[in-house]
Amino acid sequence: MTLDTGSEWASIIREQRKNRNMSQAELGRRAGMPQSQIARIEHGATDLRLSTVMELARILDLEPMLIPKHLIPAVRYMIAPKQAPVKVITELATPRLAGNEPEDANDEG
Repeated sequence: MTLDTGSEWASIIREQRKNRNMSQAELGRRAGMPQSQIARIEHGATDLRLSTVMELARILDLEPMLIPKHLIPAVRYMIAPKQAPVKVITELATPRLAGNEPEDANDEG
């Protein structure tokens, strides 16, 4: 995803914090800023400085990086969640035809 706006950064920071079961207060404590500042960042209500992005990324075990535009599709592919492989059925069940079933040996009919 290309991050063009502060709200996109904000949503990633919020999502990653929640994925780590971390409160805004805990993230703020680790970053040396009040919980209210984390709330403003997560709601896109403040312009982020690069140093703030780097510090929050480090705490959340993320690595912001600059990627040449022509490589973005390849990077997206490499980091996308992998889907379960499609199971290929190689044998089809033999169709049953009416009247093609063996008769029950115990049936006297």
